[in-house]
Amino acid sequence: MERTGCPFPPLMGLSYTRSHCLEMPRHYSNWRIGLDLDNTLISYDRVFFEIAVERGFLPGDFIGTKRDIRDHVRRLPDGELEWQRLQAHVYGPAISAASAAEGALDFMRLARRRGVELSIVSHKTALANMGSEQLNLRDAAREWLRHSGMLGPEVVPEGSLYFEDTRAQKIARIASLGCTHFIDDLEEVFSDPTFPPGIERILLSATAAVPAGPYRAYASFREIAHALIAD
Repeated sequence: MERTGCPFPPLMGLSYTRSHCLEMPRHYSNWRIGLDLDNTLISYDRVFFEIAVERGFLPGDFIGTKRDIRDHVRRLPDGELEWQRLQAHVYGPAISAASAAEGALDFMRLARRRGVELSIVSHKTALANMGSEQLNLRDAAREWLRHSGMLGPEVVPEGSLYFEDTRAQKIARIASLGCTHFIDDLEEVFSDPTFPPGIERILLSATAAVPAGPYRAYASFREIAHALIAD
């Protein structure tokens, strides 16, 4: 998908060459922006890399994203099981080492100052098994959001955080909330035939060559902020 320049002035003194502007009236008080959580607001790439190297799944000089790590681990003996265990560890006890996506908190604060309503809708099961131990992944994610400053009355209120067991339930929740925009890192969410047609689909992807689809692609939250809500 082509990324084009944007006529709006740069946000926070930054230059944007990969953004694709949204052509829509800016009545912010009518906007309801929904946000995905994992790999959208939370960046796990470094955590997955470090733990995968520690467990001997990757060489120390491995270069790639979380998806590249996933594909590599899955090709190992018992790779699917090892990947599930790795995910449970990263999304559970190791989530505190994850970082916020660059520019995400600034985007959320700016959106709220513009009067935009925000919500987080995540496809995340409640529990993950780690041997004899069960971890509550939703509690871990909620605590991370609080600690990062993304959950609270000035950003996303506690009551506007939703966890769903399946993608279908996630999409149904997005529809029921009346979102005008939704930001996600997965093309398949936006390509799902049940995704509501009236919602602006915003794909967060740092990949240079983004597959064509029913969405507009941006490389970062700063680009999204510049296109949607910059002065």
